[in-house]
Amino acid sequence: GPLPVHRCITTHPANASSADRSRPTLFEFGPFIMSSNTGGIARSIIMGAVFIAVPALYSSVKSTRRSIRKDVLAKAAKEGNIRPPFPPVVRDMLSRCHLAYLSTVDASASSSHLSLMRLTYHVDEDDMTEVIIMSTSRNTKKYDLLKAQDGVSLLVHDFGDGEDDGQSGPGAYSITLNGKCEILAGEKAERYRKIHLKHNPDYPQFIVGDGIAMLCVNVTSARICDIRDRVVKWTAEYGLEG
Repeated sequence: GPLPVHRCITTHPANASSADRSRPTLFEFGPFIMSSNTGGIARSIIMGAVFIAVPALYSSVKSTRRSIRKDVLAKAAKEGNIRPPFPPVVRDMLSRCHLAYLSTVDASASSSHLSLMRLTYHVDEDDMTEVIIMSTSRNTKKYDLLKAQDGVSLLVHDFGDGEDDGQSGPGAYSITLNGKCEILAGEKAERYRKIHLKHNPDYPQFIVGDGIAMLCVNVTSARICDIRDRVVKWTAEYGLEG
């Protein structure tokens, strides 16, 4: 069948001469732009090629930029120089929450060990790293497990249960955080102890004392699930995925 024809109207400047105004102002083009100007066919073919090439080039540039960004973030994260920030929903929930379920690895039992913990979300001013602060008695099973294996998971949610959980209204999210747990010592441990106590002022028995160790979790990945069972993933290498 006949090729599709498109029309393009051009206008002349107000001060154009009568000769200029007499030139064609209507162009018809299909796959190649066919101009009624003398010698316009060659110029129009070039213009047609540009119309075709520019969108493809733009898409290619966007794809390349995304790939470079991922590579740069992954390299920087491994070197500890930069980490993508937590998604807003994670930061908001961790800022409000006081309780989390901590899962540690019990290799001898081929299972995990679950503990209810008080937490504090904190952005370290030294390197702007987002961390989760907790504490535990040194004479507990989880402390022994953490010394042997630092890999942990945390579950936080905003579904209130009437307890002092800092929640109000209907819940919307549950978040699973995975990372490495460091047992702190020295000045950093005492600095984090004060921060943790400020966020949990009614529970000094779990925070203050020589027999209580301070813990710091560096999160490496997260799974955010909403009330409609939609899941979003976040990693320290690439940020939000998908």
